[in-house]
Amino acid sequence: MRKSTIIGVLGAAVLALTGCSPNYEEPSDMQPGAGTPPPPSAIMPAEDSGSGDETTRVNTDLEFAEQMVAHHESETQLLEVAIKNSPDDQVVEFAEQLEQQHGPRLEEIRSWLRERGEGEVTPGEVGTGEDSQMPGTDVSSELTELEEVQQGSFDSLWLKSMIDHHEAVVEMARTEIDKGSNEEMKSIATAILDSRTTELDELRQLRENL
Repeated sequence: MRKSTIIGVLGAAVLALTGCSPNYEEPSDMQPGAGTPPPPSAIMPAEDSGSGDETTRVNTDLEFAEQMVAHHESETQLLEVAIKNSPDDQVVEFAEQLEQQHGPRLEEIRSWLRERGEGEVTPGEVGTGEDSQMPGTDVSSELTELEEVQQGSFDSLWLKSMIDHHEAVVEMARTEIDKGSNEEMKSIATAILDSRTTELDELRQLRENL
């Protein structure tokens, strides 16, 4: 056999073996060209938008408004029971004064809620959830005690209930001022904080004078 023929046969065999072998691609150290998309492993998950704090602040505004409306309903019941049952003219006069002063402020809050399509809630429906930042406003147990107490003890019990209720409102107003975001609600909360702090002093003075 000629030498050239042998070389040709060997070359064909090498080509046949090469075609049958798996095509392994060695990793390259070269940087990908411009416009080449990164591999899936290089894509990082999107970061949190950080909107949780803002949502909390908006919820604080709404909760404060709902709490104040529910508080006003409870307070009205306490004021009416004092006007009807208190033997002390000073207590009756003070209850009537509070009833007149608090109405206009609550109408502002109701208007704010209506503009946002929110309905009113009852005292038993607010301040009871695990995530609530506000105290409850339900005074049903206090009303029951006031209806059953002897007249001589009425004023003392009523003043205690009103002081507790005012302290809760002061706490609510401070929470709104610190954590709320709506300027209108924060302004109302500031006015409520000022007025209720003064009323608390007057209630405590009345209790001392009994």
